[in-house]
Amino acid sequence: RLVRQMLTESVLLSMIGGAAGALVGAIALPLLSVLVPATLPLAAQPTMDWRVLAFTSALSAVTGLGFGLAPALRVGGRTGFAALRSGARAGHRTAVRKVLLTIEVAVSVALLIASGLLIRAMWRVQAVDPGFSPAAVLTMQTDLPSPRYDDPARRSDFYRRILDDVRALPGVESAAFTSGLPLVMTAGLTRVVPSGEPERFDDSQNASFRLVTPQFFSTLGIPLRAGRAVSDTDTLDRPLVAIVSESLARRQWPNVDPIGRTFTTRGQTRTVVGVVGDINVRGLERRSEPQLYVPADQPPNPLGAAYHPKDLVVRVSRDGAGLAGAIRDIVRRVDPNQPISNVRMLAEVVGNQTGTRRAQLRVLSALAVPALLITPAGIHGLLGFTVAQRDREIAVRLALGAERSSVARMILSEGVRIAAIGVGLGTLVAYATARAMSTLLFGVPPNDLITISLVALVCFVMTVAGGAPPGMR
Repeated sequence: RLVRQMLTESVLLSMIGGAAGALVGAIALPLLSVLVPATLPLAAQPTMDWRVLAFTSALSAVTGLGFGLAPALRVGGRTGFAALRSGARAGHRTAVRKVLLTIEVAVSVALLIASGLLIRAMWRVQAVDPGFSPAAVLTMQTDLPSPRYDDPARRSDFYRRILDDVRALPGVESAAFTSGLPLVMTAGLTRVVPSGEPERFDDSQNASFRLVTPQFFSTLGIPLRAGRAVSDTDTLDRPLVAIVSESLARRQWPNVDPIGRTFTTRGQTRTVVGVVGDINVRGLERRSEPQLYVPADQPPNPLGAAYHPKDLVVRVSRDGAGLAGAIRDIVRRVDPNQPISNVRMLAEVVGNQTGTRRAQLRVLSALAVPALLITPAGIHGLLGFTVAQRDREIAVRLALGAERSSVARMILSEGVRIAAIGVGLGTLVAYATARAMSTLLFGVPPNDLITISLVALVCFVMTVAGGAPPGMR
């Protein structure tokens, strides 16, 4: 009966705790849309899954049964005389509690260090200069369908009519078309072979390739370093030209002025007329190939439909969302059958680059912060229980002349010892974990001394502080 009673209490406590946790989870479920960026599928429609609820409730009951089984069987197997002598083995049980609490401290430290490293990595990513200015740039897609827009002249007429009307809108500073937004279109490579050099079939002549209309560089805030940008006069009846990025100019024409140099790409010979700054094409965390820009009115022939300029970029001086409707009307007037998609600000595109990182960080922090708060409570409970068990011993020590400060130090030293061992083990676990996830730590070493030291110090202080009240009492 005693065993059944103890097991029943363990299971009931676990089930009540599980039910309370499920209730809190159901209430806090809408917060998932805050913790996880809306661009990720998980945040689309957060709803209660009753299968998950049933599983976690059953897991809570099994956990309570498992942790209550050992003490229940131990108590049930005792004789009355053995129970009276159980105080002699209290030290063994206290040692087990200390080991469990040390593991708890270590897990908290490991979680917090991992969170700290991810926070620093995300700061590094957000500090990366993409090479362009995404603020106040509205983007939308107008995919020109085949075969209606296979003729280059018809595509050029569409671009010109759209851009003339969009640029005339109040609040629009500049507008242009491009075959792909940076950080969105990560493909599109071409080979740049300077005149007089052989073609090499490796990465040494590869460049990111884009077709752009006039005002593209000013709209995206890409600085012009030398020469000129794309002009309205860059048409098929004029000499073929191109604009190159600084890294492409340095690689293909080192120590010489690239303006006026010729090269071959996609079966055509072109002349460099301008040099612009480099941008991040493949993402904020990945190194991009040098960039090559070709006027939209001088496209290579043949050119796949995927390379046709389709992304409209508009730099605005006021709310870009308010101009989206007016731009839609302009597109409909030019071609009523032309669909429009992906209307968004360029800053949102750049922000999405860190969306997955923010989700990982928030979930990990949601585990680490409660662990940090539970640890002081655990050490407080353990030391409080230990002090209660040692009441008579402490009274005897005081009666025989022991200083109260020495008794307090004796109690506090237990907390300090647990904190030191737990923080040390947690730091080692965190370092091993950080090495395993080093691909996520952009620009941050797994043994980052600042993060590890700060987190270890905070955990140590909080753990020791949790054990202070029992010692003072």
